[in-house]
Amino acid sequence: MHQQSNRVMKKSKQAKASECEVGVDMISNLPDPVLQLILSRLQGTEEVIRTSILSKRWRYLWTSVPSIDIDYTRRLKPSKIFKKNRFKDFVYWVLLNKTLDLDSFRLWCSNYYNMSTIRQWIHVAVMRKVKLLDLMFCSREESEDIEVPHCLVTCSSLEVLRLCLFECALCLPSITGFPALRVLELNNVRLEKCDLVKRFLESFPLLEELSLIDCIVFEWQDLCISSPKLKNLRIENHYEETGECCYTRKYSRIEISCPKLVFLKLAGNVAMRFRFGTLYSLKEAVIHITDLYEAEEQLDTFEYFDEISHVEYLSINIYCIKWCFDPTVDISVSLPNLKTLEQTVHAYNFMNTLIPILTRLPDLESFHLIIPKDAYVLKYWKLDDAETMRVLTHHLKKVKFLEFDEDKPKLDLARALLEHGHALEEMVFCWADETRFREKSMETMNQLSKFHKASSSVKLRCIINPSQANSNPAQNILEIDSIQAESSSCSSNSSVKLLGRGSS
Repeated sequence: MHQQSNRVMKKSKQAKASECEVGVDMISNLPDPVLQLILSRLQGTEEVIRTSILSKRWRYLWTSVPSIDIDYTRRLKPSKIFKKNRFKDFVYWVLLNKTLDLDSFRLWCSNYYNMSTIRQWIHVAVMRKVKLLDLMFCSREESEDIEVPHCLVTCSSLEVLRLCLFECALCLPSITGFPALRVLELNNVRLEKCDLVKRFLESFPLLEELSLIDCIVFEWQDLCISSPKLKNLRIENHYEETGECCYTRKYSRIEISCPKLVFLKLAGNVAMRFRFGTLYSLKEAVIHITDLYEAEEQLDTFEYFDEISHVEYLSINIYCIKWCFDPTVDISVSLPNLKTLEQTVHAYNFMNTLIPILTRLPDLESFHLIIPKDAYVLKYWKLDDAETMRVLTHHLKKVKFLEFDEDKPKLDLARALLEHGHALEEMVFCWADETRFREKSMETMNQLSKFHKASSSVKLRCIINPSQANSNPAQNILEIDSIQAESSSCSSNSSVKLLGRGSS
């Protein structure tokens, strides 16, 4: 009897072991493209390489993943950051062991290495026929300019180039190149030569997307962007001017002439004057200029609307609007194709600005309202004025509260918009503090779900502000969703559902 019992136990263990082996084999026997896709979703090449210890099947699989993502700020172990020599050896080792051409190569290494080392890495990536190159580095010598390597200029495979240079100056060799480049992003780059952007545009025959983020120029320098093929343009500056030297991040004037431009974004402290021409194809414009109202001359700011009259989606910051105060301006004539208007409101007098705009756009299909932290004071919203609330909520489809917390004035404002917003589809609450979000967001959502709602299908969402959330996208899924599917009379029965939560 005892021997029979042992045999049964042995068979049971063998069965369990067999099940485990089958489980491993089921994954390991998946086709290479599927396994490569799984590996490509991991954060960083370091994590991808760790899978080589799983089994013989996985030992060299990482070498066939067509992407490299190495960041000196990421840790190999919880208590250690990449040491300089180890990081350098690791980059070389990864590049030499890759067996396929590269779809993407992302390398962030700050000022750890001299330019000769970085040029060698770029050269190897070019030899691997890289398609997307994302580099963050800077010269170890403050006075040293960074010249784009010849091999990169002539690279026939490169389609996307992103450079973050920590305020270093960038130079182009005197040759035409970048035959396949479609997307260029320059971040925190010093553009000392006035014609550098022009030369970039002339050198890239296929360029469709250009982004200039927090770039530095000489004081009073103009920027002229003229391209027959450019489709997307972003110019942003989120730095405050210090006035300490002749360098600045604000242009004197920006001129844009791109007949195929479809999307335009101007954000932050970018320029004092603008001139738009031949923007016949423009469909979406985001104009969040924070300093235009400070111009020494009183500009006819939205004569500009006549020059972007084809837009269907317009996102504007009320700081840059003065045309709405002129009763002779017919906005619907200036923007005959406008279907969606998104506005960011600011302190105290925004309703005097906002209501005239909405009144003059009777055919608007969708209105989105963004409410930052300085616009929560209830007395400025005129919530007791029935006509004001009717105009405000007539086309209101989406509301976003920035830097939200659970204090009463913000909840009262949300309640008022929910009660009057018959067309409201979505209300988003962006929390700035992740700890408070974890502690209070479910409680807040339960409270919001009990408010009376004029719209029977409005969706309520709580999320973490992207700038405050963990850098790992998988850990940024901190979202609560409350959908009221019943009529407004049954609003207290709304369901509250946790869509996803990252690791704590």
